[in-house]
Amino acid sequence: MQPLFINLTNKKIVIAGGGRIAFRKAKTLDGERANITFVAPDFTGDIIRLAHQRGYELIQREAQPDDFKDAFLSILATNIRETNQQLARSLDSYQLVCVVDEAGEGNAIFPAAVRRGPLQIAVTSNGASPKLTRMLKKQLDEQFDESWTGYSEFLAKCREHIKKLSIHSAEKNELLAELLDDRYRLSEDERESKWAYLSSLK
Repeated sequence: MQPLFINLTNKKIVIAGGGRIAFRKAKTLDGERANITFVAPDFTGDIIRLAHQRGYELIQREAQPDDFKDAFLSILATNIRETNQQLARSLDSYQLVCVVDEAGEGNAIFPAAVRRGPLQIAVTSNGASPKLTRMLKKQLDEQFDESWTGYSEFLAKCREHIKKLSIHSAEKNELLAELLDDRYRLSEDERESKWAYLSSLK
C-alpha cells in the first residue's frame, strides 16, 4: 500500500455501523470538515451526540450497497463479519473502502497518527500487527512532544513569508535551513526573535 494524506473537506463519507468502532473512526475524522453519514439499525449514545453536534446524518436501518454509491470514502464497521465482507464486495473498485475487521478486503486503512500542529506522523503495519502499531505510536507520542506543535506552526508561518521575499532562491533555502535549529523548537523567545528578523526582510 502507498501512504497518502488526503484532504477530506466536503467529501462524502459513509460509515456502516453504529457501535464503538464506528464511533472511533468518526472521531478520527472529526475536524476534517467532511460530510459523514452513519447507516445502522442502532446507534450508541456517543454517535447520536456526535451526529447532533456536527450535523452528521443518521440512517437507521441495515446498510445497503446503494448507500455508498456517491461516497468518496466508505468505512465498513458493522459488528457482523459477513455483512462487512458482502458490502466490500459490492462496492466499485474506484472507491476508497476501509474494512475495519479485515484490512485486506478494502483498499484504505487508518494509520495510527501523531499530530502536532501542521506536523503529522503516521505509522501502520498494514494489519500485520496492531499491537506493534500501537507501540510505535506511543513511542512517537513521547518523542514528538507538545513542543513540536508551536514549532511546526512557526515553520509554516516562516515558510509562507520567506516564499514571498524578493531574494534569490538560494538565499530562501538558506533561511529555511536555519529554521531547523533545535533552539527554535525549544524556545518561544527564540522563535519570536527570529520572526521579528524575518518580518523585517522584504
